[in-house]
Amino acid sequence: MTTGPKAIIIGAGALAVLGLVLVLLPGPTATFGWFAYQPVGDFGFVGGAPFVPASKLWGMGILAIAAVLAAFVVGWVLGKRRGLQEPGTGSIDRAPDVLA
Repeated sequence: MTTGPKAIIIGAGALAVLGLVLVLLPGPTATFGWFAYQPVGDFGFVGGAPFVPASKLWGMGILAIAAVLAAFVVGWVLGKRRGLQEPGTGSIDRAPDVLA
């Protein structure tokens, strides 16, 4: 079975749509709250990296894979369109037969 550029483009497009859906989904909301007491009084929260939901991370990863696949297909199509050249045609090592 051979896989053509159209099939890869369709797959990359599907991955891109899936990645965008995952990135644009709203993040999870907090379902708890502290209202009656302070659970850890001697601990100060030191913020590090912001919380990023797993769905957004997966979405960004899938978008990156889709972009790599799309770039591969564009290079493949451009390379096939260029084709192979005969040795000596269009090269600078051969002098023209007639000077104009």
